[in-house]
Amino acid sequence: MLNRDGVIVRLILAFAFFFLSGTEILTGNLATLSGVMGTVELATALLRYSPLQELIDYVKAHPDNIIHSKGYHAALK
Repeated sequence: MLNRDGVIVRLILAFAFFFLSGTEILTGNLATLSGVMGTVELATALLRYSPLQELIDYVKAHPDNIIHSKGYHAALK
């Protein structure tokens, strides 16, 4: 769950993404990406849910499940 400040930040980001693509400051593929990001940010703000925040909380709660690399791949040596 996002707190009130997180929701406000996401609403501001959604507005900024929609503004950039809606006023044609960004065009083409960047405008499409901006619209998609605006939709994602608006959805996370309205649902008060962030998958990234949930992943961070899970990693903090289960530090033993983190896989650490023991070395490099043979091709990188």
